[in-house]
Amino acid sequence: MKLISENIPLKDFYFYRAGGVARYLARPKTTEELSEVLKWRQKKGISYIVIGAGSNVLFSDNLFDGLVIVLAGLNRWIIRSSNCVICGAGVPLHCLIEFTALSGLAGLENLYGIPGSTGGSCLMNAGAFGAEISDNLVKVEVLNSEGNVLQVNRGEIDFGYRKSSLGEYIVLSAKFALKYADPLSLRKKMDLTASKRDEKQPVEFSSCGSVFKRPENNYAGTLIESCGLKGLRIGDAEVSEKHANFIINKGNASSSDIYRLIKYVKDTVYNQKGVLLEEEVRLINF
Repeated sequence: MKLISENIPLKDFYFYRAGGVARYLARPKTTEELSEVLKWRQKKGISYIVIGAGSNVLFSDNLFDGLVIVLAGLNRWIIRSSNCVICGAGVPLHCLIEFTALSGLAGLENLYGIPGSTGGSCLMNAGAFGAEISDNLVKVEVLNSEGNVLQVNRGEIDFGYRKSSLGEYIVLSAKFALKYADPLSLRKKMDLTASKRDEKQPVEFSSCGSVFKRPENNYAGTLIESCGLKGLRIGDAEVSEKHANFIINKGNASSSDIYRLIKYVKDTVYNQKGVLLEEEVRLINF
């Protein structure tokens, strides 16, 4: 099948730039291509996993003996109608926000700079600076496990901190209702948000963003730093000196290096602080 490639290194398809090989890999660009891929997978009877832009995943160094479906190129279009915007799942979140700001539509600008695709951001309920993507969501179009396209309204979705009930579906597109605002003021707010991120986060290195979810009444980065773990390295994986909740690839880290460091940090925080951190990054094939 022309949509399927075999024995593909995974490091080029997600932010950590590490990991092993996928037995099969597909990069559908339309809903129709995605349906074809899923039918092929079902006929073959092989396991599969879906990723977006790959901003919150870590694959092991081992062979993933199944199909990896990369949705970073899926439905890369944006349609505006009055104060509403419909966005394909593969559109990078920062591109969606730049489009809405230029159009004089407010509501998403606090999320500017969050890596990943729009579809993945809906699935994970991406958020920053007191805002979440679900705040302005009207509905999503999804593909279910039977290959049917469904419309799911915001009220039918359970959203939580960096999670949603959309995990059983593949997000195809999302519709947002926004408020009219001055494009120049939105641009200034986005620039301020971006500068805050650059100041606090190690954007110059490959990472998955925040490794751990925020624990109740605390911050993962604060706990990790208080355990003296900033700068700790295993191979080329390092707990960032800039933000302790970022584990960065300094150049040639293996997935094993990163995984071992994640586990060491988690164990140390639990042993010293009594807090069990929960991974925000998806650990795949470990």
